[in-house]
Amino acid sequence: MMPHDQILYALLPELLVVIALFGALGWDYTRLRGCPLAERFRKSAWIGGLGLAAGLGALGLQLAGVLPLDATRLEGLTHGQLVLNPATLGLKALLYALGLMLMPLAARHPVTLQASEYIALLLLSTVGMGLVVTSRNLLGAFVALELVSLSLYALTALQHRRAGAEAALKYFTFGGVSSGFLLFGLSHLYGTWGTLDLTQVGVVNATPVLVMACLFVLVGLGFKIAVAPFHFWAPDVYQCAPTPVAGWVASGSKIAGVALLLALLRPLLGQPGMYQPLTILLATLATAGMVWGTLGALRQTNVKRLLAYSAVANAGVLLVAVAALSETGWTAALFYAVVYALAVLGAFAVVGAMCDGLGRDAELSDFHGCWRARPGIAVAFFIFVLSLAGIPPLAGFVGKFYLFFAAIEARPVIDSWHDGLYWLVALALMASVVALYYYLKLLKAFWVREDIGPATQAPVDSAVKLVIFLLAAAVLVMGLWPEPTLRWLAGL
Repeated sequence: MMPHDQILYALLPELLVVIALFGALGWDYTRLRGCPLAERFRKSAWIGGLGLAAGLGALGLQLAGVLPLDATRLEGLTHGQLVLNPATLGLKALLYALGLMLMPLAARHPVTLQASEYIALLLLSTVGMGLVVTSRNLLGAFVALELVSLSLYALTALQHRRAGAEAALKYFTFGGVSSGFLLFGLSHLYGTWGTLDLTQVGVVNATPVLVMACLFVLVGLGFKIAVAPFHFWAPDVYQCAPTPVAGWVASGSKIAGVALLLALLRPLLGQPGMYQPLTILLATLATAGMVWGTLGALRQTNVKRLLAYSAVANAGVLLVAVAALSETGWTAALFYAVVYALAVLGAFAVVGAMCDGLGRDAELSDFHGCWRARPGIAVAFFIFVLSLAGIPPLAGFVGKFYLFFAAIEARPVIDSWHDGLYWLVALALMASVVALYYYLKLLKAFWVREDIGPATQAPVDSAVKLVIFLLAAAVLVMGLWPEPTLRWLAGL
């Protein structure tokens, strides 16, 4: 088989989504010209969903071995830019599935006159995320990540509000600076390793240049996954971006960022002299994220800003497992990123379904009495919030358990309190206990207050309800039966 055939089969999911992208744009510019805005949003989202469903089907054929892919040969042909194994293909399929669930949420409330451009940018960011998780090439991964970032910058600015434009400008400014740091770090990694292909890195002694490269990479990717102190864009973006976009930033973008971080750190496992400096850097970022995110969320009454600070705190918790610098820890970190993404996307889906029609930001008081007016949605939101808080038997609890287990397992025998990662696990446990306060504030608004808030009276489409309940079921099932997901992620 010729090399171009292999590459065509490998990129078939992306090609199908790109075809849908241009199909949505072309249909909107021609047949839908002059139609009501709501109809343009609905039909553009339908075309986008069809493309993502086709991409998911192609990924299923790749996973089943129906499409003749020679993974080893393909990896060599693309110099690590396409590493297609069951773990990377499964993670890409998860991102496509989340993107498909996003379509009904995006179609429900028109937030801009650019209907097809809105859907096209969502599809483009999904394609970029899929390329990020399958790339093991420094340059290819960076370009794919920038494709994601530029799409999200534009999506944040599409809503016709002055606050949205300010949030997009802040997002773009911070993102540009972080991309510079990331590219600078990647150039130093290339200079030290002598190769762009992460699968071909040999043993290299620790040098100041390698440590500095890791520092720059952590700065660049710390922005992407909203780790303190590189998180200042997050509260404004989460609050002012269209709700589906904010949910996509919190879920799909975080999965892609964590997957890339682990791919860049994996060649450093076992490298002489790298354990201590990496542990210090990661533990420092984890501490900053947990403390800053938890304290920042305590004061919030705006639901989306509260979820933003919760994202900062959860990014710090996630880095506890990354700091273990072990395969077990990194599998736990990726599992936590997946279960967090499911729960937070579900939470944003509920907020968007009930509050986007209000024409203003969602406050806690808007959800008063939800348990009486919308009991099914209230139960789903209950599952999402308790999973974010790490309450059993939900997926968030299992994720935190494996995080802490991996951190302790990395160095179980210590001579003093500051050896190993026991102190970091203790800090994460304290942050989780404090976080219960602001999570309970959310649940109080939904379940305790008797008065009926304005958001609870909004009609909710059947497609949106289906998305919410599918996400809630996934969070519950992964909490009760996490082993298949953990085995799958262990092969990444």
